[in-house]
Amino acid sequence: MTRPRVELVRPWRGMTPEQRQRDRRRRLLDAALEEFGTAGFRATTVGALCARAHLTNRYFYEHFADREAALRALYDELLGRALQEMAAALEGADTFEDQVMAALDAYLDFAMADPRRPRVVSVESVGVSPAMEERRRAARHTIAGLIDAAYARGVESGHLVDRPFGKQALALVGAANELVVDWVLGDRSQDAAWVGDDIAQVYLPLLRSRRTRP
Repeated sequence: MTRPRVELVRPWRGMTPEQRQRDRRRRLLDAALEEFGTAGFRATTVGALCARAHLTNRYFYEHFADREAALRALYDELLGRALQEMAAALEGADTFEDQVMAALDAYLDFAMADPRRPRVVSVESVGVSPAMEERRRAARHTIAGLIDAAYARGVESGHLVDRPFGKQALALVGAANELVVDWVLGDRSQDAAWVGDDIAQVYLPLLRSRRTRP
C-alpha cells in the first residue's frame, strides 16, 4: 500500500508561512500609513503601496481586495489604539471633567505624535464611500459612548445632574475632530497641549454646567 505523501512546511529565513503572512500585512499597513498619511488616499496607487512595502501586487491582493480595504484596515487599527488609550485615561481620573479631559489628552498625544495618524483618520477617510462614512459615524458614536458612560457613572455617584448626555457627548467628539482637522491641514507648529487647550475651552463650560454642585 502506498503511503500518503506528507508535505513538510519549513520556515523560510526563520519565519513560518503564517509569520511571513503577518509580516507582509504589517509592511503593507505601514506603507499605507506613509502613503495615505502624506501623499493622500486618492493620490496613492496599489503599485505605490507595494513599492513602499517592497512587495509585489500579488501579496497586496492576498490581504486586501482594494485600496479602500487597506484604508479600512489601517483606520480600524489606528482607531482601536486610540480607543485603548482613551479608555485607560478615563479609568485613571476621578471627576467627570478630569476623565473627559484625560481622555482628550490621551487621544491628542497618540494622534499628534505622528501627523500621519490624524490625517488618515480625520481627513483621508472622508468621502471615500458610503461604507467608509458609516464606519466613521460608528467611530464617533463609540467615542461619544465612552464619554456618556463616564457621565452615567457621575450621575450614579451624585456628582452630575441626571439628564441625558449622549447628544452632547457626540457634539463634543465632533468639535474635537474639527479642531484636529484644522491642525492637520493648517499650522502644525502647535503641540498637543496647545490644541488641547483650544478644545478645553469648548468642553469645560458644558462639563461644568452638569455638576450638581458649583
